[in-house]
Amino acid sequence: MTRLSELGVGEWAVVKRVEGALAIRRRLETMGFVPGVQVYVSRCAPMGDPRAYELLGYCLSLRQEEAELIMVERLNVISLNVAPAGRLRVVAISGGRGIRHKLKELGIAEGTVLNREDNGQNGPVTVTVQGRRLQFGRGMAARIMVALEANEQQAAD
Repeated sequence: MTRLSELGVGEWAVVKRVEGALAIRRRLETMGFVPGVQVYVSRCAPMGDPRAYELLGYCLSLRQEEAELIMVERLNVISLNVAPAGRLRVVAISGGRGIRHKLKELGIAEGTVLNREDNGQNGPVTVTVQGRRLQFGRGMAARIMVALEANEQQAAD
């Protein structure tokens, strides 16, 4: 585990626990920093403090001292277009309501487990979701952020 303040811009993590005085802990938990929530470090101020974090569909900023109280576990998140073949879990979809709605109609949303079938060569990205075989162009696949499933990650190590 590491502290949220130690993550760099562009990194993903999942909240494990919040430390500190009761009042501060309650405030951070009210903002959404509760165990199990995924957090994305989206931006950083020019002097490094504060930083912007995305979680639960919104963006907020925290000072360094507040981010140090949040213990997280890093997630190895990459876009679907560069992910290896195998079982993957959708972590996030970058884009607006239109792309999210279209992908949801196809059975792809945050938390969905899919299986990438192609071997990463040129051409469309082929995945199987809920027994259906789908193909995406590389641009669309770049908007789907995925993480290796636990058993796949152990096999890769």
